[in-house]
Amino acid sequence: MKGLGAVRLPQAALISAGFVLVLGTHLSLCIYYLNYGFMGADEGFYAIAARSVMEGKLPYRDFAYTQMPLLPYLNGLVMEIVGYTMTTQRAVNIVWSTIGLVAMILALRQRLGRWEPGLVAAFCVAASPHWVTLQAIGTSHGAAGMFLSLSAATVLSTFPHMRRVIAFALFATMAVGCRLSCAPVVIPLVLALALQTRERYRRLAALAIPLVTTVVVFLPFFISAPQNMIFNVWQYHMGSSLNRRVLGNCIQWWQIAPAAIVVLAAGLTTVPELIKNRRWTLLLLLLSGLIGVTVTMIPKSSYGLYIAPAVLIAAAAGIAAAWSTVQAKGSHFRHVVWLLPLLTLYHDLPVTEDREVDVDIVEAAQYLEENAPSGPILTPLPIVAVQAGRDVIPSTEMGMFCALHKKKRTLAQRLRMTTVRDLTITVKKKIPAAIVLHRRGATWNFKWVVPTLRRQPRKLHGRLMKAINTEYKKTWGNRTVWVYLRK
Repeated sequence: MKGLGAVRLPQAALISAGFVLVLGTHLSLCIYYLNYGFMGADEGFYAIAARSVMEGKLPYRDFAYTQMPLLPYLNGLVMEIVGYTMTTQRAVNIVWSTIGLVAMILALRQRLGRWEPGLVAAFCVAASPHWVTLQAIGTSHGAAGMFLSLSAATVLSTFPHMRRVIAFALFATMAVGCRLSCAPVVIPLVLALALQTRERYRRLAALAIPLVTTVVVFLPFFISAPQNMIFNVWQYHMGSSLNRRVLGNCIQWWQIAPAAIVVLAAGLTTVPELIKNRRWTLLLLLLSGLIGVTVTMIPKSSYGLYIAPAVLIAAAAGIAAAWSTVQAKGSHFRHVVWLLPLLTLYHDLPVTEDREVDVDIVEAAQYLEENAPSGPILTPLPIVAVQAGRDVIPSTEMGMFCALHKKKRTLAQRLRMTTVRDLTITVKKKIPAAIVLHRRGATWNFKWVVPTLRRQPRKLHGRLMKAINTEYKKTWGNRTVWVYLRK
């Protein structure tokens, strides 16, 4: 017993050190970027969508929401308890990303019989600051990544097959329900799960149960407003006139998690050996990771950061394939993988604020609470309204992304959006109790035409600003926003 303990104690210490390194790095960076990470353009509409669904409103039918419909319910359930603020929304997403990391570590431990592969795969993304910033921001990357990780974990794990099929159906549906771009990533995973059994009816069940679950969950949203849902989750994203197929966007793609991309590339070199040995699970896992870091980049309007939810699968697939094929257990060269995240330091670190990012939002919300009369506010930053416990002007829930072209008024009304001309009329009638505009980002102040993201006609936008300055007066401001109250 004494000799056995002497062997186990150093191993346990190394495993504990690995968890401390991975989770310590992840949480340290997350907490820093939670406080100082640059405010994202989308954080406001995610927060107000979470609050709206908890009030009984339905995405697409009752308000515009340009993502799949499930994330507001997930975040809303939590934020009902912890509060609807910018900080809590960011903290919730950090929790989701941490769960995803732990799930992948445990799944690789069960599949490969060792802790090191899972810890290395998790470290490849947890030590990448550009990936971490997207987990510490109030958008969908944290939750989508978590559910993709849980989906892959069910495929890698060795629990009873039918239980894993049911769990996979839930996790995969939630992943797609957070971001539509997760759908291509889960397709190889469901095939892998089906091939893990030789019984025909179990294979059919492994394919049918996730499909039926997805249809049952999303069908009510589609039936309630089919045209609106199609526009929000597809046409809105395909309708951009911007072409981001440029070098800068490729650099952003690489920056998100260079270690994960390198590890995936290394894993792809084992494909011939995996085919030879019929290792279908690992082959399809590699395919899933490859799809996750490539397919989302096909649309010309895609940002490099869109791969963020899938990079953990990419890293896990590369590590699992390489480990299973070359049996690197006795090779000291494998420890070089721990240094790969340093590749991100060849580029600039993420942009940060010089003080806590939510301070300006909190200050603006407090000013509104103390000085603005009751009623909804008009703002391209709905996070301010959420923080202040205020409603926004109906049809402006998407904030800076709420205004269609002036000739699309009928369409805008159907989509629960608006136009700059309608906003001008609203301002002239003094309907907003207050107006909060972004101080440093002029294009954020309703200058984008949805979905093209071209600029609104200059004269039309000028009339809106003239109406604001005529009917309202600038009464307060800080580094981020100006607040206008009625004259």
